[in-house]
Amino acid sequence: MNDRVDVYSLHDRDAWIAAHRDCGLPTQSWHYARALSASGVEPKLAVVDADGARMLLPFFEREWRGSIDVATLIGSSASITPANAAPLALWHEYAADRGWVAGYMQMSTTTDLREDDVAGELIDINEWFELDIERENLQRTFSETVRQKIKAADISAVSLVEDRTRLTDSLIELFPVLMARLGARSRYQFAPETLNEWANAPSALLLGADLGTGIEAVSLFLVHRDQAEYQLNACSERGRDLSAWLIWNAIVRLQPLGVRTLHLGGGVRRGDGLYQFKQKFHGMAKPLRAVRQIYHPAKYQQLCAEAGRTFAGDWFPAYRSPVD
Repeated sequence: MNDRVDVYSLHDRDAWIAAHRDCGLPTQSWHYARALSASGVEPKLAVVDADGARMLLPFFEREWRGSIDVATLIGSSASITPANAAPLALWHEYAADRGWVAGYMQMSTTTDLREDDVAGELIDINEWFELDIERENLQRTFSETVRQKIKAADISAVSLVEDRTRLTDSLIELFPVLMARLGARSRYQFAPETLNEWANAPSALLLGADLGTGIEAVSLFLVHRDQAEYQLNACSERGRDLSAWLIWNAIVRLQPLGVRTLHLGGGVRRGDGLYQFKQKFHGMAKPLRAVRQIYHPAKYQQLCAEAGRTFAGDWFPAYRSPVD
């Protein structure tokens, strides 16, 4: 494997799919990225080979006062197989040559890096849960709370919906209402076209719950090879307690497909209500990390000064941080 960087746009469909095929994660796929493009970004895939390791890095470029920085797409983001920091060093060189100012790379929980080896700053940003769905008597390993939610749904009037057309319509209807109710950031307010494409992607598993008056909850899972990701859930107030039941029904359908790991994700931040819900499935907690790289320090400091922002803090690049 020669050290090199290849970058593909959505127009390079076949090359993107080929690069993703063997070691990619569900949210690194071409179909996932094309759907996300309807929500205002231009996705690209960087394939970085260095020192016998390959990094898949779905990213997009962002303009700021005539300069460009880059960030990973929302989702599993960058992965390196096998784990090795060398691709990040080569990417740093490539990005600097391109004239970009900075880069924020959220790393997949499947990639374990040592801080001393990373070209840039490696930070912990959250914690996500990975569930081994091959475990025997899997449901018995869940917390009592989760098992009770599943049991309550099983004996109630709720019915499982697998009709993709109905589910897609419900997802498009319920998701923005839920995001507004939660006060979610704009990055989570996906366009209807994005939701439609995700729901109808070849790798999608879409399940819903009907309480007799219509679909009140929809869960979307994306699959690639032996990996699956709990992409999103949309529900009404009546359907909010059905998420555990939908996850369990998804597991039952994923197991025959050869899926070994279900990535549940975490909360918006460690310890919040969503985090605590996913924690109750008793999957393995894995640190969610990001790498922050500055390619042109002088330009970075100039942009921070012009924006009146400090160089420290959790927001990166600092010049993009909101007003205090």
